[in-house]
Amino acid sequence: MTTRSGASSRFKEQEDLYFYLTILSLLEGVPIYELELELKAQEDLENYEACSGILKAINQAEYKTYAELKIIAIELDKKYKF
Repeated sequence: MTTRSGASSRFKEQEDLYFYLTILSLLEGVPIYELELELKAQEDLENYEACSGILKAINQAEYKTYAELKIIAIELDKKYKF
């Protein structure tokens, strides 16, 4: 049985995974418009964890530097051992 906090924790972990993967994509030079297309695809699938993580990364990319995004990726990698 999944508890309410367990479901919340799972959502957060999945959100962070998509956030991490999107940050990596940004660091590799994937254009934001391509990530927005992926966001739309995930919305159509009703994959809310993915939507949240992708949108969070896109928003971060608007005001963070490359170095700051890299630090975020490293911290997430350490936290979850991706």
